[in-house]
Amino acid sequence: MWPKPIPQSLRAVRTFELITPAGRVYHFPRPSLLQRLLKLLWSYADITAVSVAIFALLYIAGLAAEMLEPLTLNVCDERIRRPIGG
Repeated sequence: MWPKPIPQSLRAVRTFELITPAGRVYHFPRPSLLQRLLKLLWSYADITAVSVAIFALLYIAGLAAEMLEPLTLNVCDERIRRPIGG
């Protein structure tokens, strides 16, 4: 069997990873500071999204409670002022 011919358009390798037997990963060339920062922020994106959603729901629940509070007080005042048995 003859070896396959080398394709005419070779792809240039721009980055690669080296994984040591100990499991450490090295990136070549090293990512820039901005790339490392974005990678760090991306790793916390799901936690941040869940936290923001929870805080938004708590804020909306607080607003709803403030709007409903006068209604409950009005009902209590009307029951107190109404004569018993009448």
